[in-house]
Amino acid sequence: MNEDNTNIKFLSALSYISVLFLVGHFAVEKNNPDLRFHKYQGGILCVVFTILYLLDLLICLIFSFSPPVQGIVAFTLTIAISIAYVMMMIFGITSAVKVQQKQLPFIGFYAVRLREKRDNRKP
Repeated sequence: MNEDNTNIKFLSALSYISVLFLVGHFAVEKNNPDLRFHKYQGGILCVVFTILYLLDLLICLIFSFSPPVQGIVAFTLTIAISIAYVMMMIFGITSAVKVQQKQLPFIGFYAVRLREKRDNRKP
């Protein structure tokens, strides 16, 4: 395995950890097809789960009239969102380490469409 391939694997796996997809965006190898695939998926993953956590916060504020209900709803939603996020991260990291371009469930389609749209854009 050469040095470049290891670097691409590392940057691709790093793309799934929150905002660290930006590291791949500014890397020297940013035009590598594998890295581009994973950094777009990592970016969409970060944005989607940030929005979900903000919606969770909003729902908790809505239920603030009843602290017991608020606690149950907040705990349940936060745990569900966190488990889904960790599962998607693990799925993405394992496909990046195996040098496979597997789409993440629910969001992979949008990452591919965004990448194709940006590739077809004229400079």
